[in-house]
Amino acid sequence: MWFKNVQFFQLTDIDAIDTNELIDKLADFPLKECGSQEEYSFGWMPLIRNSEQWYLASNKCLLIRAGKEEKVLPSSVVREELETKISEIELMEGRKVGRKEKSDIKDELVFTLRPKAFSKRSDIWAYLDIEAKLLVINSTNASMTELLFKQLQTTLGSFPMAPLMAQESPSGLMSNWLLKNELPASLNTGEECEIQDGSEEKASIRFKALEPLSEDVTRHIEQGMRVKSLALKWTEKLNFVLHDDLSLRKIKFDDTIKEQAFNDSQGGGLSDLDANFALMSLELRQFYDSYKLWFDIQEK
Repeated sequence: MWFKNVQFFQLTDIDAIDTNELIDKLADFPLKECGSQEEYSFGWMPLIRNSEQWYLASNKCLLIRAGKEEKVLPSSVVREELETKISEIELMEGRKVGRKEKSDIKDELVFTLRPKAFSKRSDIWAYLDIEAKLLVINSTNASMTELLFKQLQTTLGSFPMAPLMAQESPSGLMSNWLLKNELPASLNTGEECEIQDGSEEKASIRFKALEPLSEDVTRHIEQGMRVKSLALKWTEKLNFVLHDDLSLRKIKFDDTIKEQAFNDSQGGGLSDLDANFALMSLELRQFYDSYKLWFDIQEK
């Protein structure tokens, strides 16, 4: 288990977060099956299926996992049923069905069809880094992230956290890195870049398998476009794509780190997970020390 997409959030009042309480309460708020008329359910999950291992602790970090079960009701099915029902009414009653009536019929159909829909599960991993005062989430999905926040608040009563606030525009800063060829000492560019103009249409250009410092990229930046995402390498340990919302995507840890985790593991699912998490959390903590300096991120 290695995080592939990461969002960092600050823990704004570390003394108010009781990790022992969180550990004790995880099993009290588990993921449950959707009820017949529920759109979805959300709750904590064991780290490994069919186990009672709800967390892992390492390096003052606490790894947890949550999941979502949702009813999958394809829009095409609802649309087909709706069209059939409307056709029947118009044929039998000789009248047009209005917009409000269509909406009411659709709601009734969804209510009728939902119990027959199949369920799909997805999960989201995260960990609290008490030393770095961070919540690290392995997802860039806004709805899943919001559900995780709510689950933490429900479990603990409150959960003081805040998104990162950069003192400089991430897009502007990355654009200057390329335009001036002045990256932080620990960084090198990768082979992927997306730039975007400032118009309402937000036209964008994506470059792949191309050196971002090439004239093809910098020429557009000189003409006013700005970097939306940029592939980077950090100290030969981490490859990733940095986005203008400060998220990291397409993360790849160096093979030497993964080999060390493999050697540290005693073998088996939980042992492998423990070894991976121990090294990953340390690497991301060290990475964050550099990352927050690039954007002048201040603790709240």
